[in-house]
Amino acid sequence: MRDSQVRPAIYFNSIELENVRCFGHKQRLDLSDECGKPVQWTLILGDNGVGKTTLLQCLAWMRPVLSPLGHSEKNEGQDGRTSEFRTEPALNGEDDSTLDSLVRTGGDVSVNIKAELRIGEKFGGEGTESVNIQYVTTEAEMKGRNGRLEDSTRARKFPPEDEDSIADLAMFAYGAARRPGTVKFDRGVRPDALVSLFRDSAELYDAEEILLKLDHRAQKPGDQQDIERLQRVKQILATILPDIDRTENIQIFGPAVFDFSSEPSGVRFQTPYGLVPLSSLSLGYQTTLTWIVDLALRLFEHYSESPDPLSEPGIVLIDNIDLHLHPRWQRRVMENLTACFPAAQFIATAHSPLIAQAAENASLAVLREEDGQVVIKRHPQSVNTWRADQILASDLFDIPARSEPVQKLIKERDELLDKINRNQLEEERLKCLEDRLEQLPTAEASEDRAAMDLIRSVAARLRDGG
Repeated sequence: MRDSQVRPAIYFNSIELENVRCFGHKQRLDLSDECGKPVQWTLILGDNGVGKTTLLQCLAWMRPVLSPLGHSEKNEGQDGRTSEFRTEPALNGEDDSTLDSLVRTGGDVSVNIKAELRIGEKFGGEGTESVNIQYVTTEAEMKGRNGRLEDSTRARKFPPEDEDSIADLAMFAYGAARRPGTVKFDRGVRPDALVSLFRDSAELYDAEEILLKLDHRAQKPGDQQDIERLQRVKQILATILPDIDRTENIQIFGPAVFDFSSEPSGVRFQTPYGLVPLSSLSLGYQTTLTWIVDLALRLFEHYSESPDPLSEPGIVLIDNIDLHLHPRWQRRVMENLTACFPAAQFIATAHSPLIAQAAENASLAVLREEDGQVVIKRHPQSVNTWRADQILASDLFDIPARSEPVQKLIKERDELLDKINRNQLEEERLKCLEDRLEQLPTAEASEDRAAMDLIRSVAARLRDGG
């Protein structure tokens, strides 16, 4: 890998989809702010089956990659060297079955995917240097009929210079089926950094084995880099994992020598319940720990010459960022990830109002089905000051704050209140409903209901001409 000082920062600015799976008319997901600069966090909300994962997959497919040229395609550049590669969208390398899966069903359709990336600017607020800002566009155009691929032409638009830097994109993905991994990182084979987004059975790096290896290397005399990397990983885990708030709470004893040995081994965490082996942590801890360590290792590998790989640029796609996380954890996971990976662009999906509530500086996008296709709507404002129930009832989730049975009682009560002349049975039923609703937590005060009753009565009389 090349030195980070000459490698430009690359982030996604937007992606457009037309006739891709559940998306019909052209839809655009903005990943930038009002000034056109990429935002560090984009949160994608929406019901199950409305294309959240499809958006992440299309971002992965539209990343620029280097592909070998055929013999007849090789050209001699201005510097006299023969080019053996070209830069193109990763989707070009997919087979027909994958392309078929993208085509929206129903008659003849034109399938289009277009992504824009911005080059040359890191996140970081004040003092961030912007040098030679450029835009890169990757496109894919296909023709489909009845959900099958008929023809495809993939276009590409890149600045003519330094295409290999553009293709050397630090991009990582973590699918909704991510789980504790068993992949060893010292066998010369690197698992695909995006595979868990496409295959449920994909595994990540073995987090415990990584920590053991880093600790082993850090024990060697004179290897300051490995000591610093181990300490950084432990600091990240102490920042992100609840109740593991100090690096001293992460203890590494080395691998077990004998199965029957009584000596502690492996990686253990000091919790309120004692010193717990990694394998005995809850699934929420294990899953989060696994993908965080996996991401750190991949940044170490990608920026092997950098003095601080975890602060280098990258694009991280996370499907269901709230997976297995308690609400208290959900509220601070985005802030903690930003602190640990300050130059990473995070594009994540979620189902939790608490994640949305915590997204103070994030761009919020809502996917919603309308007339048989999915539309992308960007939420115009931050909701970090809203209550969780307000967020649920808003257009972000459109879910009533009360349960369905209670909602039915409220609806029945409101309908009775709307009636001017109630008979005795209706009056008794209304009193019964009000008594039941009065017992609910945070129930409406009786004076509030009386005021609403008066308003309804006046409104009804006005409607009736009284």
